[in-house]
Amino acid sequence: MKKKVLITAFISAGVFVSSCARPVQPKTTQMVVARKDPLLRRYDKTKKMYKRIEIKEMKMVSYFHRRKIGEAIVEKDFIRYQFNTENGELIEHKKQWRKDLPEKVTPSISRRKAEAKVEGKVLFSKLYIISPDSEVFTVKPVPQNPCWIVRSVDGERMIVTIIDAITGAKLGQGVPPPYEGLSIHGPNWGPCPQNPIWYNHAENARAWFATMGYNTERVGNASDAKVQSHIQSDDTAMFYELDHGGSASFHNQCNSNITAGEMETWIDAYASMAFTFLGSCEGMCNQSDNHFSHEFRKGSDDGTVTVGYCGMSGLQCDDCWPDAIDWQTTLFTWMDAGYPVGYAFGQANLAFPDCAGTNNCMRIAGDTALRLVPVITRSLCGNVYNGFKGPLSLNSRDYYIRCDITVPTGQTLTIDSDVDLVFLNDSKITSNGTLNANGTTGQIRFVSEEDRNKGIEFTGQIRITNSGQIKIYE
Repeated sequence: MKKKVLITAFISAGVFVSSCARPVQPKTTQMVVARKDPLLRRYDKTKKMYKRIEIKEMKMVSYFHRRKIGEAIVEKDFIRYQFNTENGELIEHKKQWRKDLPEKVTPSISRRKAEAKVEGKVLFSKLYIISPDSEVFTVKPVPQNPCWIVRSVDGERMIVTIIDAITGAKLGQGVPPPYEGLSIHGPNWGPCPQNPIWYNHAENARAWFATMGYNTERVGNASDAKVQSHIQSDDTAMFYELDHGGSASFHNQCNSNITAGEMETWIDAYASMAFTFLGSCEGMCNQSDNHFSHEFRKGSDDGTVTVGYCGMSGLQCDDCWPDAIDWQTTLFTWMDAGYPVGYAFGQANLAFPDCAGTNNCMRIAGDTALRLVPVITRSLCGNVYNGFKGPLSLNSRDYYIRCDITVPTGQTLTIDSDVDLVFLNDSKITSNGTLNANGTTGQIRFVSEEDRNKGIEFTGQIRITNSGQIKIYE
């Protein structure tokens, strides 16, 4: 079967990539002392503080300790334990802990002096020991001293400034999180064109979706036409965007925004996007009509799911932003292993609780039971037969018929038991060959996208020959 296409595209100062179940949302996090927790104290009898987060639907609890030396956060250093809540079994113990760091850190430059060195209005600042593997504090060489990371806003421009906390030197700027309400006058706030940022995030998504079996395109500063071409496609089943913007608009080029209204128009005659990652700062905050989450799903919770950020530029998600790539790596790892998106989402939140719980920086909507592996189909159109887009076998997403499909003369299309075919645009099936609807052991349903109660369903076998047709009327 032909593989689907994912578009991953840098947009503006960022990237544009290209059975319902309850959302797997973690409970409110709480802080616990290792030696006082009945599960944790078996492995850690210290006074370390852990963030505890439990997902009852998954029967799992996670404990996460982020390393600090004094006031300084040690980027990417942590200890994590995960347990089965039914039997107390240890599921995972992971420790990332640099050995070349001092026991004590005392900045020579005060927070106030560091903040006085930056442009714009200061939002907040934190002391970090920057990791050599950092994706967001990417100054070279990697600072050996602790650094003040100061977040500020100059007009509509967000700035992340890195200042050496010992010498007071301004070392450069970090990669800002996506931010709502930024100007459309340039992807990197200078003369157009500009090189897009957030390459690592987009490349991570591209690589994982390719691993899952989806042919992948990553495009920098994608034009409206490029985005539209992938929305209006039978092959593009997965879509990833990381850009400045909100739930109803994101900034794709120096002088261009894409709106949820445009998305609604573009996708109208096409099947819903199977998987969408909305990485704009406020991308998943509003999931109602006339917002991206709703439009990519066409308002449905069947066979379509959206995942993404809410409030990533705010203080509540500041500890999540440096973990964003690791969070999505965990999500994609579990998806690639064949697990439902909702389960993968829960695993990512358990692994990085600063992105979940009360912070609620990562959100999900739609069909949380959807599986993206093995590769699934977005929609069918034109010739379809066994050996070319067929047979139509049971998977985790229905088959969407976007336009008339035909079984050519001399060919056979087999539809297996328990398969649903969902028809859009008053489409029909024409068989000039043989259509085998093999419902001997289960039910096959031919239904309308507009109303799943319209159509036909049967148990048995249908054979269509001599240029017969099946047409579903909405």
